[in-house]
Amino acid sequence: MVNSAKKGKRAEQKVAKQLKATRKAGPNNPDLKKGKDRIEVKNYKNSLTTAQLRSAYAQNHANVIISAKGFTEDAIEYAKKHMPKVQLRKGLKGKSKLVKRRK
Repeated sequence: MVNSAKKGKRAEQKVAKQLKATRKAGPNNPDLKKGKDRIEVKNYKNSLTTAQLRSAYAQNHANVIISAKGFTEDAIEYAKKHMPKVQLRKGLKGKSKLVKRRK
């Protein structure tokens, strides 16, 4: 069985290859960087909650957050109100899809 750190690292490497981004993981660094984009990759088995989203953003002010399973409705609403410039993307396979925020 693969531990969560290895699973997360593999997800970061996969997304870095797809986006042609540089992997920067470590304390106070985003997982990936491409141009001016600071990208955080989350490979959890459930949708990202508001608390997890806030934590991912607070650690390094990522402007793109990619989640394997997507985001809870509350997390999407929170991002809409408090993080309007942060892109939320769902999926690690192929191209991730931009999460639609309801108006």
